[in-house]
Amino acid sequence: MRVAFFTYPSAFQNVGGGEILLLKLREYLIKEGVEVDLFDTWNASIKDYDWLHVFGSVKDCLALVEVAKKRNVRVAITPLLWSDVRRAFFTHGSLLTKADFLIRHGVKWAWPAFPSARRKLLISSDLIFPNSDIEKRQIARLFAVDSSRMRVVPNGVDRDFLNATPEIARQRFGKEPFILGVGRVEPRKNQLNLIRAVKKIPGKRLILIGSPVSGYEEYFETCQKEGKGFTEFIPTIPHSDPLLKSAYAACELFVLQGWFETPGLVAFEAALAGAKVIVTSGGSTREYFQDHALYFNPADPEDISLKIKTALASPFSEALKKHVLEHYTWEKVAQVTRRLYEERPLSL
Repeated sequence: MRVAFFTYPSAFQNVGGGEILLLKLREYLIKEGVEVDLFDTWNASIKDYDWLHVFGSVKDCLALVEVAKKRNVRVAITPLLWSDVRRAFFTHGSLLTKADFLIRHGVKWAWPAFPSARRKLLISSDLIFPNSDIEKRQIARLFAVDSSRMRVVPNGVDRDFLNATPEIARQRFGKEPFILGVGRVEPRKNQLNLIRAVKKIPGKRLILIGSPVSGYEEYFETCQKEGKGFTEFIPTIPHSDPLLKSAYAACELFVLQGWFETPGLVAFEAALAGAKVIVTSGGSTREYFQDHALYFNPADPEDISLKIKTALASPFSEALKKHVLEHYTWEKVAQVTRRLYEERPLSL
């Protein structure tokens, strides 16, 4: 079996969870005996593959999907899709930009079959791999996609994070306790409300690992001003760098603060490294973390602050680590994906 992985051209200019998902799934599918290439648009021919697997439901991917269908190559898509009306309030831009999003979101609710490149991409696929049941239901509702075309494939985590130790991070960041957040700096990731929450707790230090996304420099500057004196901003650390693993092990608390997460690979990594974890209530987090984490309202710094204080005062529990290991390792995700490639349901 030969599989071509593909995503939109600018994806790896700001590496985040979606890009790590693509690379780790490829790594573990290869271990499962599947031949997986990162599709080379300059030199490769799509007809030489059994599957084209697209990551991200972005219109830039549609042209290759259409070519694959004409060449009788099966298409799978991991949509990484979440549509939340609150985005109109936290998105960067003018009132006109926010109003435009509200209108488009309203159209999707009122008329799910409304023609769009994203819907065409979804309905052109043979299989759709949402990361959760709630994402599956949302795709069916907002884009009028038959749920029989979808198979839930969860996100995963690398077992290597079990071996994390705090020494490297303490040498780099100092021995004083710190709260940790990891992710690209942009409004959707909600660093500003996390900063405002930690600001309400005297004496606490916050470290944010992640570079600002191009176009959101003003947001980053606001975060820097709000966090002055207690927040350290660290540029993105490569996923394979031991410093990242060590930062998880060294922190006194990890916060997954985004407005919505599906569900956030970094929280899995922090849990395996032995960190206490609290997570946003937005997105599919409850489906993944169940009763093994504290949840907060990402719009409310007071609530975030309260949950931080509650978690810091609570003893560490192994329950979340055990839960992640039982259900969400990359080995398990790759095995599920391989079976779905091989299954090719007769209804499709």
